[in-house]
Amino acid sequence: MDKIKQFEIQEDKYMYYKDIRENIKKMANDNYKDFIKAIVGIEKGIDDEKALEEIYDKYMENDTSVLLSEGFDYMIDEMKEQGKIVENENSIEEKDDLVNLVGNIVGEVKNLEKENANGEKFKVSNFSVVSKDEKGNKIYTRCSAYGEKAKDVANYRKGDFVKIFGQVKTFIDNNGKEYKNVRILSTKLLKTREQLKKKNKGKKSILGQIGDLKSKNKENIKKLEHHKGVER
Repeated sequence: MDKIKQFEIQEDKYMYYKDIRENIKKMANDNYKDFIKAIVGIEKGIDDEKALEEIYDKYMENDTSVLLSEGFDYMIDEMKEQGKIVENENSIEEKDDLVNLVGNIVGEVKNLEKENANGEKFKVSNFSVVSKDEKGNKIYTRCSAYGEKAKDVANYRKGDFVKIFGQVKTFIDNNGKEYKNVRILSTKLLKTREQLKKKNKGKKSILGQIGDLKSKNKENIKKLEHHKGVER
């Protein structure tokens, strides 16, 4: 009996999914323009219909543009910076996930040139940073800098110790896979790889210091024993 109920529940859930999918397909077929505007508005928290109209036009102009891709997201951020999109302050506080990262760059910094949904080229620098959480566990975070910000990090190298302030963003690639990374808002190079090497070279490890103390202590014991032997 329990198995039958479980099957019925699973079937209901599947039917519910199928109904939603069919409704979405119908909405897209009936009014594709408003459907796209609604999707972008929900995903990106944009209520400004005039801005959504412009976003839709730019999306349709570029045949290679993928909805909610990295380039698409960059175009929206550009419009925000230009004042074309006015956001509600409350929605910004709820949606934005701002983070501070302090750690070392892992791997090489990749400096690329991409194209936004409007067909305009822009610079982007991608790299990963390893930092530690409160428990001391390593955390790897993918970071990206765009436009003018990309120039600030273009010369960063593997091993550099950096401080990053940014916003966690969610992207969907060409295969429909979702991934997250931190869009850099500001960054500071705390120490280069070379500076860290010099510091570590001049600083003896705890075990090294213990070894030195052990050798020194042995020498002192030998001197003391020798001194006692002479006195006798």
